[in-house]
Amino acid sequence: MEERRYAAGATIYNQGDPGDAMFIIKEGGIEVLRSVGEGDTRLAVLPKGAIFGEMAVLRDRPRSTTTRALGPVCLVVVPKEAFLSAFNRDNPLGLKLLRTLCERLSQADDQLVQNRLFSEGAWVREVDEIRLLPDSAEMERQIGSEGVTVGELPFGVGRQPQPGDPTQVEPAELALRSSGSEQISVRHFSLVEHEGRLAVRDSQSRLGTMVNGARIAAFEQSDLAELTLGDNTIQTGGTESPYRFRVIVRRKAT
Repeated sequence: MEERRYAAGATIYNQGDPGDAMFIIKEGGIEVLRSVGEGDTRLAVLPKGAIFGEMAVLRDRPRSTTTRALGPVCLVVVPKEAFLSAFNRDNPLGLKLLRTLCERLSQADDQLVQNRLFSEGAWVREVDEIRLLPDSAEMERQIGSEGVTVGELPFGVGRQPQPGDPTQVEPAELALRSSGSEQISVRHFSLVEHEGRLAVRDSQSRLGTMVNGARIAAFEQSDLAELTLGDNTIQTGGTESPYRFRVIVRRKAT
């Protein structure tokens, strides 16, 4: 075993590299990435004391992920031969069972990636494009099938003001037509930056906002929900509301 040090942002190994060693994090932390489409998706962040890289060693296959130093890190490197020799040669069943478990875990990881069942918060500094698309016939009539590209944050969505509306409410950047429906307020929700991440904040609307299936509102536990990279859903008001959107968040190319 030996110790290796990596600078912040350095790659420990790339997806597709041979599995020639496993690693123990002695100092610092690393991120685990998987190539999906044209970009990389973060699957995990590993802290001090974590072990990684063992699955490729046990399966005797190329690396299925890329690992990168989040800051300066010190790793204990265990070569493949040394790791495998730690198993009792008189009892090879243990190694066989461990390899079988690793194979099943790898298949489960692949299924998660293929079905996009994982979610990753969207850091604003890493976001290349935010596009608001229609998710109902009414919204397609109003904003078109190509939707709206979100520029600067915060970006508010609501309805056009009408006589009798409170004058102190800030108009929305995207003001939709409405025939007095209570399903949408003058400024119903806003896309905002919250602690560095992209999020949706309900603007004290009457009925709240559904974000990826969960309701946010002043009368709920929280009026804010983070968005993830990829596809998100937002709906103002109740479940029958036609003000439904998809929000596509794209990461900058690396």
